[in-house]
Amino acid sequence: MRPHAHNTRVLASLGAACLLLAGCREPAPQPGEKAQRVSLTLYCGAGIRPAADALIEAFEAKHRVGIHATYAGSGRLLGQITAVQKGDLYMPGAELYVDRAVEEGLAVADTKRVVACLIPVIFVGKGNPKAIQTVADLGKQGVRVGLGDERACAIGRRSLKILEKNGIAYSAIERNVVYKSGTVNELALAVQMGNVDAVIVWDANARQFAEHGESIRIAPDRNIPSSIPIVVLKASEHPAEARTFVAFVTSAEGKAILRGHGYTVRSGLPGRS
Repeated sequence: MRPHAHNTRVLASLGAACLLLAGCREPAPQPGEKAQRVSLTLYCGAGIRPAADALIEAFEAKHRVGIHATYAGSGRLLGQITAVQKGDLYMPGAELYVDRAVEEGLAVADTKRVVACLIPVIFVGKGNPKAIQTVADLGKQGVRVGLGDERACAIGRRSLKILEKNGIAYSAIERNVVYKSGTVNELALAVQMGNVDAVIVWDANARQFAEHGESIRIAPDRNIPSSIPIVVLKASEHPAEARTFVAFVTSAEGKAILRGHGYTVRSGLPGRS
């Protein structure tokens, strides 16, 4: 071995040793860099997605907790939770699903909170070409109707209840039902695409599609509002962090985000928003 090559290696080794003795280490994370975070899984109704995405973004900016959201129809999500027995949070489009999760031992009852209110409306194309005014008009000849699949999503179950409250048998409009969706957003999209003339959706979802259609109000005494609940799942490996997310969603900041996305947020009821 040539002497100068040996000396170069020795000097390099000594230099490295000096750096270690001097306490040199990997550069500390700079402000704004993401540190290792706890990750939570949120099962969320698909119709809530725009607001949920905004809530998650705001929450992650404040906490070292990441939220991975799975979006689908509320009923399908409950089936998934039952099957996999994993996850941290459940936020469907109606309290029925959370109550069922609690009854089946999948969710922690005392963590349930109501996030916002949902009002069903009839959503039609611009100009309301079929002159739809009431739920009964969904049975008029020549009206193409879209409804949520009652087995998959909250709006589907709620639509059947509204028909019942209005004294309308499903058979009276069944011939007009040309489309059944797995999520509420798919119904509004069907109106936008011109595939149907009228659907029943939540008011917040109708607002998201306002440039493509019009909302027809259902009279309060003929309507059945719903609530968006949230609950911590018993399978959660990070229940404290999951509770922190619930607290954020129902905080003043969370409510402001929900209002900004067209949701009705109320105060004053114990454990409710």
